[in-house]
Amino acid sequence: MQTTRKRIIVAAVVVIVILAIAIAQAIRKRSAPAAVTDTVSSVVEFAPDDLTTVSRRTLSETLPLTGSLRAVTQAAVKSKVAGSALEVEVREGDPVKSGQILAKIDARDYVARAEQTRGQMAAVAGQLDIARQTLDNNRVLVEKGFISRNAFDTAQSQYEIARANLDAARAALASSNLSLADTVVRSPLDGQIATRSVEPGEKVAVDTRLFDVVDLRTLELEAPVPVGEIGRVRIGQPVSIAFDGIDAPVQGAITRINPAAQAGSRSIMVYVQVANPAGTLRVGMFGSGTISVGSRQNVLAVPATAVRTDGARHSVYALVDGKLAEQPVQTGTTGDADGNPWTEITAGPLSLGQQIVKNNLGSLRIGSTVHVVQPASSAPAAGASAAGQH
Repeated sequence: MQTTRKRIIVAAVVVIVILAIAIAQAIRKRSAPAAVTDTVSSVVEFAPDDLTTVSRRTLSETLPLTGSLRAVTQAAVKSKVAGSALEVEVREGDPVKSGQILAKIDARDYVARAEQTRGQMAAVAGQLDIARQTLDNNRVLVEKGFISRNAFDTAQSQYEIARANLDAARAALASSNLSLADTVVRSPLDGQIATRSVEPGEKVAVDTRLFDVVDLRTLELEAPVPVGEIGRVRIGQPVSIAFDGIDAPVQGAITRINPAAQAGSRSIMVYVQVANPAGTLRVGMFGSGTISVGSRQNVLAVPATAVRTDGARHSVYALVDGKLAEQPVQTGTTGDADGNPWTEITAGPLSLGQQIVKNNLGSLRIGSTVHVVQPASSAPAAGASAAGQH
């Protein structure tokens, strides 16, 4: 019985040993390709444009700004009289001058009213002449004692009434002439027709919107700025704005700051005036730009594209003794230098002149030997890319 039990224990031990040997061999087989891969992948290649050096720069501190354009000078042209539109002489996009005729409204009714008022004024003027003559006669008679003082006072009152009636008739005629003149709709300013809301033959009422006229020579960008940043914004600060379809950025300046935050948002509207002498910009165009709010002088900096961010951790791929290393860094201001975004390095192992990877090319193999591939002189320049791996 004991002999049988010993045989079973020995057999179990042998099986365990065999299994252990098999597992060890399997692990060696699996790790062997990885080791080969590590050996093969120990070199990473860069084009010269993939690399740059840590340098000292003066960074222009900016705030982002986005908004749409509107005209500084614009007018809604409305009908001041009611009637039928007989002629409409302009369309959207037409340039107009101040005082230029835009439309004409049927004036026959207003001509008749003006003639009627003119006749009434002539009648009242005649009554005034009679009252004046009566007053002059009564003045002589009262001096000679032929009429009482009360009779003279009555004549004088009638003269005053007649003169007041004439003043009222003149005002009525002026009003009629003004209404008649308002049947001709004119542009209030130099500009262009933005909208036309009337067609020939249509009936228009008083205060009907007929046209919108805009002056494109000076526009302004209306854009929100967060309340937390508004303290850095000042009137007169320069702004560079990019617009779709416009090749070069447009330069402007802050001219107004709204005194109140927008309802429902934590932002305050600022207004950037933009000169538009060539008329290339249009009302409603969307623009994005930056406000220059200060600068950082002579700081250690790297291209903003070189900084890798993982949560609160920042790092840069750098060359250390010819090998690729990931260097943790602390960053400060990101600003413009020579037209490109650069980030200030406030702490970390990077040193002035050290080579780094310029762009974020994704995860690279740390510790790999770096080889810079020079493009053949006959081949066209290729875009920067990392890493053929051997």
